[in-house]
Amino acid sequence: MGRNSLYLIIGLSFVFLYWGLNFSRVSKDALDNYLNYYEETVAHNVAASGANIGANMVFEDPTWRGGYSNLPLSGGTLSVSVSDIGGGKIRLLAWSSYQGLNDTVTVIMQPSSFSKYAYYTVNEGAVYWITGDTVWGPMHTESKLNISGSPVFYGKVTAKNGTNPKKSAAKFYGGYQSGVSVPIPPASLTPLTNAANDSGIVFNNTDLWLTFNADGTVSFRTTAGGTDSTVALSTFSPGGVILVNKGDIHVKGTLNGKVTIAALSNGSGSTNGNVWIDDDIVYNKDPRIDPSSNDYLGIVSENNVEITDNTPNRSDVNIMASVFAEKGSFTAENYNTRPPSGTIYLLGGVTQNTRGPVGQFSGSTVVNGFRKNYKYDNRFLGGGTAPAFPLTGQYEVLSWKE
Repeated sequence: MGRNSLYLIIGLSFVFLYWGLNFSRVSKDALDNYLNYYEETVAHNVAASGANIGANMVFEDPTWRGGYSNLPLSGGTLSVSVSDIGGGKIRLLAWSSYQGLNDTVTVIMQPSSFSKYAYYTVNEGAVYWITGDTVWGPMHTESKLNISGSPVFYGKVTAKNGTNPKKSAAKFYGGYQSGVSVPIPPASLTPLTNAANDSGIVFNNTDLWLTFNADGTVSFRTTAGGTDSTVALSTFSPGGVILVNKGDIHVKGTLNGKVTIAALSNGSGSTNGNVWIDDDIVYNKDPRIDPSSNDYLGIVSENNVEITDNTPNRSDVNIMASVFAEKGSFTAENYNTRPPSGTIYLLGGVTQNTRGPVGQFSGSTVVNGFRKNYKYDNRFLGGGTAPAFPLTGQYEVLSWKE
């Protein structure tokens, strides 16, 4: 009996010894795995921090290409390089070294266009956003948003000077941030002018009447009562930019292609440099119906973009475009005297210096001008844009690969 007990004790001792050795080995492996994971995580975080630091430098100074080399961080080092890769895009490469481990983060950035905004103003003036107003897509103002009631904003809203009142009942479903400044750059139309001179078409000291046709042609004339000439759009303006210098543009029709039209004035106090929408201007392929649509229109004016007070525009007007009024407004001619004219159906976006009126109301009744139904064209948010459309002077992230 004593011998059997001894054998049992010795056997159990071997079992516990083996179990203890195995547990020790498992514990050591677990510790090694934890240390490896920790070191890999630190190496990755250092690289990601480098990418964030580099991207922030580009946001602060779009011309920054200096980079960093072996900058110490969290016990490791990070390096950043920035290179131009064509089409205005840049590649930001951030890599790290920590305890013999390396990691890399690659960021592609592109110039930010004003077409990314569903609605942008430098000056909101005394116009209020009220109950029943709805904006789809990103929105920004360089002034203060005047709020009355509960307007609804489905995209991210940024305002340099906050809202009036400071606490409102507005519904910011896409988020809201104050203190953000995105000014219109002083030379915002210079690249557009250069593009028109390089591969577009320029008309000097004249007005221009344009009718886009669904077959990919454009009809044009330079006098109100003149005879139209019709040519292929690709021949008329190979680069897709049509510019009038010291004159106005009148536009209507169905666009099949990518075009930016622009009207520049002949100086301060000039009454030209406007774009007049004489009738519906729509796409050959409506992107809401056909997402493969590659039709894009930019409407750019140095002064105003106005909806003409004429018979075709007395019963609604349809506009598919991203609109940019550098020094003026998007507005309706005779907004305060024309009869009730239906609704402005806009698919695209509006960027304007001063928020322009399009009608007058008494309660919920239209007394003069238009109601508004503005929808954002989400293709602009995805990087699609009309040729040489004005840029914000800043960059935005196109892709981020870790």
